[in-house]
Amino acid sequence: MGKQSKVQEKTKTTYTKDMLVRKIAEVCRKDSTTVRSVYNALEEMIAKILSSATPDTDVTIRLFEGITIDSTYVPEKTKVNNLTGKVITSASKIQPKANITRNYRNKLTANNK
Repeated sequence: MGKQSKVQEKTKTTYTKDMLVRKIAEVCRKDSTTVRSVYNALEEMIAKILSSATPDTDVTIRLFEGITIDSTYVPEKTKVNNLTGKVITSASKIQPKANITRNYRNKLTANNK
């Protein structure tokens, strides 16, 4: 049999919305209520813009330099189930996708050294 290696447990830190609001408020020297209001407005605006994708128009938001969110309209599809022979129709939907550029990834790696 092959060698068994002991896998080291890795911790993960998750930053919540409230944690980000507090950190941003501290760095910008603004009250957290104002920062939370801006954060909520940004979140609503992003959702509104991304949901505006149509069959004729895809949408991209450049959130930060190096981070974009794309929104693509996927039309309804009709398929035949191979096992039952029934016709299945999937509803149209908006397909969001986040992209991080290679330069941004390299920037994160450089900041980590």
